[in-house]
Amino acid sequence: MKSLSDTTAPKGRNHDRFITLGVAITGALIVAALWRFNQIAGGYEYYITGNAIALFFVPMVVILLVFGEEPSSFGFGTGESRRVRWLTLLIFCVLVVVILLPASRLTSFQEHYPIFKQFYPFRGGAFVETDLRDLLYAQISYGMYMFFWEFFFRGYLLFGLFRTIRWPAVVIQALAFGLLHYGKPSLEIGASFGAGIILGMLALRAKSFLPCFMLHWSASIAFDGLIIASRHG
Repeated sequence: MKSLSDTTAPKGRNHDRFITLGVAITGALIVAALWRFNQIAGGYEYYITGNAIALFFVPMVVILLVFGEEPSSFGFGTGESRRVRWLTLLIFCVLVVVILLPASRLTSFQEHYPIFKQFYPFRGGAFVETDLRDLLYAQISYGMYMFFWEFFFRGYLLFGLFRTIRWPAVVIQALAFGLLHYGKPSLEIGASFGAGIILGMLALRAKSFLPCFMLHWSASIAFDGLIIASRHG
């Protein structure tokens, strides 16, 4: 794996330590705040807006105004390598066949997913999983949420911590990632840590969180489709 030194501005080790400390403090505060907020959030739009502010706008303000850095230093870019795109596609295919397809038949997941039925109101009423408008609105809006989610974990946290502590940053962001899965089926909470490790390594290889976003969003859409198909097939 190539060094990430060329993705960060050469401002010295003290600057890197300052960024790592700042990311650690702000990251911990954001995770703690969202852990509470997500348990009491009301409607769907309220949930999405709160997470967008915490996961995207606050870190971006810190990057630009406090750190004086470019977002690209935190994985905000198209990344590199056609091999990464093929690797992302391979991971998605394995994920669907080995994990998502069997999981979609478990009662615990069928009771919880599609995730949108957990929110009320949803577009002014209950989520109707057979309504095309509800499905399109849900997947597109949730994709926006996942973009913010991946930017925070596989961008802000990962690249900010990696500057000085290197590989332990992958574990730290995966632990935080798993923590914010609280409230979901127990099997998913456990699996989220392993998924966070894989996504973190993929982001470092790509020098971007975008492959992780595409993988996470695609898997979410596929899983919802499998859940709905298993109930209405």
